[in-house]
Amino acid sequence: MKSNAWKVLSAALVLGVAGDGLLRGGDWRLGFAIWIVTVIAAVFVLGGRTTRPALLLLAGMALAAFGFVWRDAEMLYAIDLLSLLCVGALALWYGSGGDFGALTIVETVRAGIIALVNSIGGAVSVVGELTTAADGTATRSSVRALLIGAVLALPPLALVASLLASSDVVFDGVLQRVLTIITSDGLRHLVIITLLAWITTGWLRASMGDGAGRALPHAPSPGLSFTSVAVGLYALIALLGLFVITQARVVFGGAAFLRETAGLTVANYARSGFFQLIFAAVVVLITLVVAQWLMDDDDDAGHLQFTIAGAVLLALVATLLVSAAVRIWLYVSEFGLSADRTFASAGIVWVTGLLITLALTTLRGRPMQFMPVAIAVSVAWVATVNLINPEALVVHVNTSRAAAGQPFDAEYHAKLSADAVHSLVRAAPRLAPADCQRLEVALRRVWAARIAPPPPMKRGDWRSMDLPRMRAEAWHTSSVALCPASVSLAERVAPSPR
Repeated sequence: MKSNAWKVLSAALVLGVAGDGLLRGGDWRLGFAIWIVTVIAAVFVLGGRTTRPALLLLAGMALAAFGFVWRDAEMLYAIDLLSLLCVGALALWYGSGGDFGALTIVETVRAGIIALVNSIGGAVSVVGELTTAADGTATRSSVRALLIGAVLALPPLALVASLLASSDVVFDGVLQRVLTIITSDGLRHLVIITLLAWITTGWLRASMGDGAGRALPHAPSPGLSFTSVAVGLYALIALLGLFVITQARVVFGGAAFLRETAGLTVANYARSGFFQLIFAAVVVLITLVVAQWLMDDDDDAGHLQFTIAGAVLLALVATLLVSAAVRIWLYVSEFGLSADRTFASAGIVWVTGLLITLALTTLRGRPMQFMPVAIAVSVAWVATVNLINPEALVVHVNTSRAAAGQPFDAEYHAKLSADAVHSLVRAAPRLAPADCQRLEVALRRVWAARIAPPPPMKRGDWRSMDLPRMRAEAWHTSSVALCPASVSLAERVAPSPR
């Protein structure tokens, strides 16, 4: 076991040094992705678990890391980062003895706790093994001997270094630079390396099947009767039923009803509320899953009542999602598509997938299948959102609207991430000349500011780059005209030589 501890600690130190270099590029993009892949590779080098679930989890982490390089949008970055953290937590949970066949929503929460325990306390166990002799006694004498030796070595080292520095000007300059690095940058590097090595030590240990969270107790179901959970379920049914009635009045009453009752236009009504509706649907789904876990498994009559109440709630949740989708459609038809509305629509699709999963598993008497299937649905959703490139979809929809005579907001589109630049470059010639020229001026202004990095970063640091940003910067630096016959515009934007 001690040999494994040495391997884990050595690998973690190497990963800490690598992370210190790869994560210093500013944005955590290419450098961060390479570091994550290096951490995954270390699992195989150390001989970690190679079971099918372990391999799938490691593959999921690698795909999430790839998303940091493949897309540039901040929302996609947040989604991919959250996916990486969730899959990494599940990897720690599995290494601590977790079983996907027994994965419940409570066990999922336990997986998050196990991830924290391993990240914070996993290194303690490794260091404890290294400082313990074969007979179980701590090797305090060896540690004390090393400390005494370090103290005794300092005086002659300092004296000899001072004499050599005074004897040679070149060596004195080298020694001064080394001391400057140690006293300034060295301390910062040491803190980052130590922190990264500490975290990866616990993660690597768990990946090898020796997680520090094995001792965490499993939370058994309290075995409540349906009456205990019925209060909340029926209250939600009543609340959502009232909401559905309100929505029906809006649909049939139309714009006149909104103006008379709330003083709203259809646009103002559609613009607000769809994010809240999506979150409300998620809360209801979580409530259903938790309610099923709280109930007694042997209460057949109670589970039948739960199935009926759950089916009613799912129907009402579906109405919530339809209401949110209608609001988005109304606003898009009036003002066009935006990145926020695209991700909100994607969120509706994700929640709908979870709703179908719950109906096919929990409400059909197979609650243990819900979380594994929900994880698979979520992974497929994340991959699909990355594939479709939401901001490119925004450009396609809005440029098509502009070609049909609708207004085009050049300033908004220019401020989108690098994911949209390639689509904008391709679609710009189809815009009206005035819109195309405004878009080109705005794009060049925005990307001139984005390319100029804040000090002390270097321009074009490869560690902070991703593929869309590389293409966007290549377009900007090429000075290729965006609009047909717009060379004069580019000359007009650039300052003339004097």
